[in-house]
Amino acid sequence: MADLVARIAELWRYPVKSCAGEAVHTLELDGAGRPEGDRGWGVVDAASELTWMGAQPRLALVVARLVAGGLQLQAQGRVLAVAGNGGEAVAFRAWNGEHQRFDTWQGWDAGDDAAALLRATTGERLRLVRLGTEARQSLAPNPLHLVGDGSLRAWREALAEPLNRPAERTRANLLLHAEDGSELPPFIEDILIDARISGGPTLHLTSPCVRCVVPTVDPASGKPQPEALDALTRLSAERAPGSAVQFGVYASGSGAGQLSVGDRVELTLNFGE
Repeated sequence: MADLVARIAELWRYPVKSCAGEAVHTLELDGAGRPEGDRGWGVVDAASELTWMGAQPRLALVVARLVAGGLQLQAQGRVLAVAGNGGEAVAFRAWNGEHQRFDTWQGWDAGDDAAALLRATTGERLRLVRLGTEARQSLAPNPLHLVGDGSLRAWREALAEPLNRPAERTRANLLLHAEDGSELPPFIEDILIDARISGGPTLHLTSPCVRCVVPTVDPASGKPQPEALDALTRLSAERAPGSAVQFGVYASGSGAGQLSVGDRVELTLNFGE
């Protein structure tokens, strides 16, 4: 029996790491429980290193969507189609925080048109790179990011000024609300053990989501707002004193399956002793 029943309020997919994602009605999970089409591309800087929104906040203004045959980028009033195969093979480096070193990975360059759009948006010499399978799995080790809508409300209320588009800032794959459409209790996901999707897979908690500067970036302007992270830091210290800043949780699917907006989700929670 479930401790709490929720429903999927929103689903998001992020075809390009550190670029804006796309809201979707359905998210397919592969045999490893990973969302298909999520973070299959990355952005590499002039030093051939994988960059991120913390270093390039204006990447938040580049909207990436999966389309038939590849990828669509939208920024600066332009829409660019990018082929989902081919391209020049390239090697790039990415920081490995666990081992405190750079690892080298293989990818395929998406071409000069994509690079020109990234430069027009950010002002920097950046390249769009399609990632190899091994690189995708290593660079996105946590398959799914989940947050409850009550936590978003707590974040908004912790700020003196309104927070623009908080759900997008979290870069969550799943946003949950209560079964009747009302808000869940704030930070209920912190005590999640698993989430059983009606007619679909089970999502097992893997770890809390440790937050960095990315949620400070305004999706509408591409400008950091440090007060957004200050609020997350205060909220996290109240729940987990002495720990890193936490907001949302990571989960892994039990295998292949489908998630859809409106799906019933049975939550098993750890209430402690």
